[in-house]
Amino acid sequence: MEQPADGGDPQRPLPSWLADDPAAIPAYALARAGNAMTARFTRELATVGLRPHTFTVLVHLAREPALTSAELARRLAVTPQSMSALLHGLAEAGWVERPTGALRGQRIDVRLTDAGREALAAAGPVLAELGRPEAMGLTAEEATTLHALLQRVLSTLSDPRRSP
Repeated sequence: MEQPADGGDPQRPLPSWLADDPAAIPAYALARAGNAMTARFTRELATVGLRPHTFTVLVHLAREPALTSAELARRLAVTPQSMSALLHGLAEAGWVERPTGALRGQRIDVRLTDAGREALAAAGPVLAELGRPEAMGLTAEEATTLHALLQRVLSTLSDPRRSP
């Protein structure tokens, strides 16, 4: 009998969680659903010239008009270097402004421009479409329940006291 390409034993039974179908594991199903929604979110945002990280930065700056690059990096869970590159692109697009010539240790606030507000506003119809219960194969009641459950999962997973 031939050995599988990965060198595993073809006679060895699968672990029960794998034989029973990992799609039955809520964390696995949630990760797969998250990946599918992220892919769709990315495709739809691209129709209005935005990417997910770009959109998220614009959202934060619209809600809090002056944040530093470091504050944005923490909120998006990216490195300061990545945030610097992202903000450079946003400034070149005219969506944010970052003062130059600051002294060492001086707070440098990033601010949303009118063009950035317009870019963010263009995402409104995209979000409305993605948020329609029918777009996710749900009823309105199911969408409300899903949202509440996702908020609870996010709250639990974001709480450092609960992480393993």
